[in-house]
Amino acid sequence: MQIPDFELYQPGAEDGWEKTRSEVQFANPHVGVEKAYFTTPSRKKEVPWMVVKRKAAVAIAPVLEDGRFVMVHQERLPVMQTLWEFPAGQIDTEVTRESLIYTIQNELREECGCALHPDLGTLQSLGWFFPSQGFTDEIVYLFTAKPVCVVSRPEPDGSEHISDVRYVSAGELRGMIAANAITNALTLALFARIAAQGLP
Repeated sequence: MQIPDFELYQPGAEDGWEKTRSEVQFANPHVGVEKAYFTTPSRKKEVPWMVVKRKAAVAIAPVLEDGRFVMVHQERLPVMQTLWEFPAGQIDTEVTRESLIYTIQNELREECGCALHPDLGTLQSLGWFFPSQGFTDEIVYLFTAKPVCVVSRPEPDGSEHISDVRYVSAGELRGMIAANAITNALTLALFARIAAQGLP
């Protein structure tokens, strides 16, 4: 597919910020912890901070031809709950437009058994957000994928478990959010961005 043009986040692009040094406290392939020291636009003396390092990720709102959103019911071990979410996943390579598109296509197939419509399908970038900016540098890129087609059963990797896939209208999704049935940051942020831009 043609790679759409969209902006990538550039850390440190805002004037007056500098990470002057850092010390790795812990690291594995999935998460790291570092003690970092910063100067900021208003603080020229170093400020120490513990930062959790995470890979960038994508979150996708798949939309069927009839306008319904595709959601997955996924077990989340840290909170010991199964949550209704939009498909999402980490980017395992350097963050480029191509790697984001590749990850989106994989997550659509693996988590909800969907693929972009071969003739009509488009991806729209809705920017990015920081899911917990007080302690982690994780960034999540937000997209809509529409229309999508259901092509298979979900095929999550070995560390994930998806118990159900559900197709909901925008009104039903708003109702789930209002009733606190949607509680995860990426789904709330993605739907907020969709609503703010006047998308269905």
